[in-house]
Amino acid sequence: MVTKRPFTPIQQLGLLKHEFPLSIGSVERGTMVWKCEFTPSVLSDTYMLKIVFSAGNFPRTYIVSPKPLPLAEGAKRLPHTYNYSNGKQQLCLFLPSANEWDSSMLISETIVHWAVQWMYFYEIWVSTGIWMGGGHGNWDVKKTLKQEKLVV
Repeated sequence: MVTKRPFTPIQQLGLLKHEFPLSIGSVERGTMVWKCEFTPSVLSDTYMLKIVFSAGNFPRTYIVSPKPLPLAEGAKRLPHTYNYSNGKQQLCLFLPSANEWDSSMLISETIVHWAVQWMYFYEIWVSTGIWMGGGHGNWDVKKTLKQEKLVV
């Protein structure tokens, strides 16, 4: 049986900086902090993504700008996020209990792409009230009759 070796925070940061040369990051006391701006589509806003990773833990992924992210009309919180009540915009990108990510996987090939997809689906959700990004839970917001009227 071949055992997959985990990538260290330093290795993850090196690969992130290689794949995204305009990004910034550092590793201090075994914890990687990496930031980069992304525009998920040609019509999208620009978002500052921050990923924090230390060995033995799952990556924590945040949208640090714009902050706070606007909500879809009628929504009380962002879809697929943790800690929203304290102002952090930590994204829920995978289920840790389902082993969807482990430290033998590259953050640059998984977490970053999942976060950019989250941003894309977030923008659709803000304009339509419908979460099309999959995952668990129902994040759809019911539109009011006023919103559903067609303008002729």
